[in-house]
Amino acid sequence: MNTLLNNSKGFTLVEVLIALAIFAVGILGAATMQISSISENSHALRITEASTFGASELESLIPVPFDDVTLADNSNTGANAGVTGLDNTDQTGQLADSGPVAQDSYTLFWNVADDYPVLGTKTIRVITRRNDKGTLKVVSQDFIKVGPI
Repeated sequence: MNTLLNNSKGFTLVEVLIALAIFAVGILGAATMQISSISENSHALRITEASTFGASELESLIPVPFDDVTLADNSNTGANAGVTGLDNTDQTGQLADSGPVAQDSYTLFWNVADDYPVLGTKTIRVITRRNDKGTLKVVSQDFIKVGPI
């Protein structure tokens, strides 16, 4: 009977419990990774939506004539002139050259800088904003429009 017990093959209860504990730690790590992945995918979706909204508005501004009032640099004096005026926005959009345009939870503005980066051009910066859990997230896109030659 002793030889039968000594030759038995299998796992003891302690070995099984240790294996289950290691497996549980691994599963918890994978679950944490999944939660983080879902959160980051949601963040990426919001950035993509903001970029798409901004690109759509920018594409609607491309065919606008160079001297149209829509593309006027309204902040072309003082400290807000030219390049520094490209980033002008406030919560109401009053500092922006145009806007706001709202869609879902996004707000869009655009600013124009005359003769930047060279004479005879306009830089159009479309700024899309979203308040994401108390933090303001901004996506901006630039386009340089060349005037009549």
